[in-house]
Parts: sequence; C-alpha cells; structure tokens
Amino acid sequence: MSKIRPIKFRGYNKKNGVWLYGFYLQNRGAHFVAPDEFADGKTWEDYEVDPESVGQFIGLDDDCGKEIYEGDLIKYGDSAFDYKIVWDGPLFCLQECGNGDKFLIDDLADIHIHVVGNSYNMGQ
Repeated sequence: MSKIRPIKFRGYNKKNGVWLYGFYLQNRGAHFVAPDEFADGKTWEDYEVDPESVGQFIGLDDDCGKEIYEGDLIKYGDSAFDYKIVWDGPLFCLQECGNGDKFLIDDLADIHIHVVGNSYNMGQ
C-alpha cells in the first residue's frame, strides 16, 4: 500500500518577508498561500505570495528531514551538479542546472537528497 502524499504548497510573501505553507489559490490575478486556519487580525495581503515562488510539496523529505518542494535546488547521490525539482506532469523530476536536461526519477526516496536552496531569488 502506498503512502498518501499531503497536498500543500509554499510561496514567498514579500510584504512580511516570509515563506508561507498551506493551501494555494488564485483569485482575480492574485496568488495566495494560507494555512488551514486563518489567524485573527490577518488580512489577505498577509497571505499573498509572488506567483514565481509557488511550489508544491513533493511528498518527500531530504536526508536532513527538510520537506522538498517544487523549485528546490538539490544535490543528490554523488553528483557534482545542482538540480532543480520541477513538475513534468505526471511526475516530479530533476532538471540539471546549467543545461536544463531533465531526469525522471521513479523513486526519489531511494537516493540521497540534500536541499541546498531554491530557485526563487529573494535576496537571501
């Protein structure tokens, strides 16, 4: 029996300078990521994210226990290259940074993965 992957997203909120995790929606051209429960005193602006930063959780953690999201930059195995996690429906895959070659991985859980950053540049 396979494990059910939770469906959740993350996105970067420029107003507050934080990553938000939870439910993703678009409304009237704006993009939002919000937790299951809204906090008192928060407005929709507190949940608005840059659409370029939105990525879906792939259902796996890296070797250090960090959740892996679409758009993350990773090292895997003994590779000297960085790879980006991309959606290439119907699967997530690795895209080699630099030349753009994509590699479909049947089971990312069987290889050693370490998140080294993400492809969204927010000046950090």
